Amino acid sequence: MRSRSTRWTAPALGVAAAGWVLSASQALAQPAGRDTATAADEEEEELGPEAGTKRPAAPDERAGHLLLQARAGYSQPFGSLAVDQPVSDRVSGGLAFGGNIGVGLSRVTVLEASGSYALLSAAGGCRGCSGQSLDLGLGFVYHLAQGLAVDPWISYGVGYRRAVLTWSEDSATGQTAPDDVFHGLDVARIALGADFYPVSTFGLGVFAELDAGTYLSRPGEGSRAAAYGFFQFGLRLALDPMPRGTRTPSASAGTSRRIALQAEGPREKPRR
Repeated sequence: MRSRSTRWTAPALGVAAAGWVLSASQALAQPAGRDTATAADEEEEELGPEAGTKRPAAPDERAGHLLLQARAGYSQPFGSLAVDQPVSDRVSGGLAFGGNIGVGLSRVTVLEASGSYALLSAAGGCRGCSGQSLDLGLGFVYHLAQGLAVDPWISYGVGYRRAVLTWSEDSATGQTAPDDVFHGLDVARIALGADFYPVSTFGLGVFAELDAGTYLSRPGEGSRAAAYGFFQFGLRLALDPMPRGTRTPSASAGTSRRIALQAEGPREKPRR
């Protein structure tokens, strides 16, 4: 005859085994029973807040465009015409005007040709002195933005310069000496500025430019090369004759998965 404890052992083991099987089945079925919104929430948390469709890039409004600018301002020379010949002994600053023509290479880069002409006044103590400076350059312009009302930019280039200086050989008699002609190379032409566009094709801006170089051809056999510079600043008119495109952003661009799911409305939970 079996004892009372032995008689209840088998049923107890059976109940325990059945409970373990039932709990394991529920655990395996749990991932399949989650609704779509919960899965989307967990996926977004895993991918981060930037998950979802990205906003499309703005249309390129500069590449292939012909860009024109006219400018006017003041030009101040400094440095030397040659060794031991400061330019300040002969001429000073004066009115300058010129223009630029460029072709857009990308949404932020422009290949640009420029030129300007300056009328230089006499320096203090140099009676009858005057001068003119003509420069032609080629360089690249980098625009910090596109499609905005304010367009900041910076440029770098090189160029050729021709300067003609006139002075009186004898101030008492007013006799004029032959013109001195200088041919130089601008090794660095650095400019920056910003244009304001009240309309997409026309803008008004300000600029400042620093040109530095050396005269390779100088009057006088014994003169040696020295560095010169010109500082210009003023106003300019900018013209972009080609119409600019309009940007039409997508309504759902950049929307996260969670917001998209909420906009679509509640979904039916799958039946178990």
